[in-house]
Amino acid sequence: MKRKALLRAGDEFVVLEESRFEAETQLQEALKSNPEVIPVSDLDLAEVVVVGRETSVPAGAIDLLLVDAEGRVIIVETKLSRNPELRRQVVAQVLDYGASLWRTAPTLKQFEALVLRYWQSDACQDQRVKDAATLREGLDPIFGETRGEQWDYDLFESTLSDNVSNGQHVLLVVASGLTDKLSRDLLEYVNLCLNLPLYAVEIDVFETKGQQLIVPRGVRYGRKIPSIPTRRPTNRTAFLAACESPASEFFARMLDEAGQKGMTIYWGSVGFSVRMPLEPAVTVMYGYPPDKFQVYTRDWGLDTAAVEQFLRNLGEKAPFSGSGEYTSTLEVDGASSERAVVALQLVWDMVDEMMAAARAQQDQPD
Repeated sequence: MKRKALLRAGDEFVVLEESRFEAETQLQEALKSNPEVIPVSDLDLAEVVVVGRETSVPAGAIDLLLVDAEGRVIIVETKLSRNPELRRQVVAQVLDYGASLWRTAPTLKQFEALVLRYWQSDACQDQRVKDAATLREGLDPIFGETRGEQWDYDLFESTLSDNVSNGQHVLLVVASGLTDKLSRDLLEYVNLCLNLPLYAVEIDVFETKGQQLIVPRGVRYGRKIPSIPTRRPTNRTAFLAACESPASEFFARMLDEAGQKGMTIYWGSVGFSVRMPLEPAVTVMYGYPPDKFQVYTRDWGLDTAAVEQFLRNLGEKAPFSGSGEYTSTLEVDGASSERAVVALQLVWDMVDEMMAAARAQQDQPD
């Protein structure tokens, strides 16, 4: 007997009847465009971003490739058939994909190259990551917004790197008909006995008058997936000790001047960021050991011409290299330290202008 569901439309209730969703390609496209509907809370996963669709590996094409905010790589295979034999085959298939991805991209650099090929292709329609030049550039703003002040990209990247190199993927099958005994036993055995993170999303479909309500529901067994381990943030003393000279002297100067100007210093697990104390805060610079000085212009609120002119001036002061659309990087060493100080002053001049403009806007009458 088919199940029924109620859909409330204003003051009326519409009866929906259990149905089937047969178009796997359409489902893949829907999940790619709307990854937030994947029931990550059912699966003890975090927020996800699509980093690949039809990702080519020697074993075939992975339907969807995701990364979550905890640094996990998630391989998604859709299989809507209710044939139990096909569901057993898809388990072998997704395991094959996992092994193939591990062999193809066993380092973070190789995995990043795989992701960037998708983000920079016509198939990627997510404007948040479209044409991103690095993983950081694509993922840092997204997860930084959802995680807030607790977000630490360096720790995320470290965990992601470990998972990639160790082949610690989460395998996720999106399917229908997972409530039969064969499917339950198979999932329980793989999760509890083999201790493999093979989970599923059961697709429940209800229909009325040609319209379908598609309800995804996560299915998993076993212990909670380990999340990113808690790591204490670094501090000024530890950070400067991890830097080489003359970078340590340069960063000490930057931190002193940031304090004098009333900037906010946010300490991550490895480095720090300098933020203008606005609402919301605006990041302007980063420091990473042993010598990496970065200027970050994404949220400055300036028009494109002004930012381009600033970056040209910055490049004239010191040999910065582009690390992404919004990030310029300088390695502070004996050859560049004096020029780095000149470039730092250019950044402070721009910060003073932006802070003055923000105060003027606040002082304007409503």
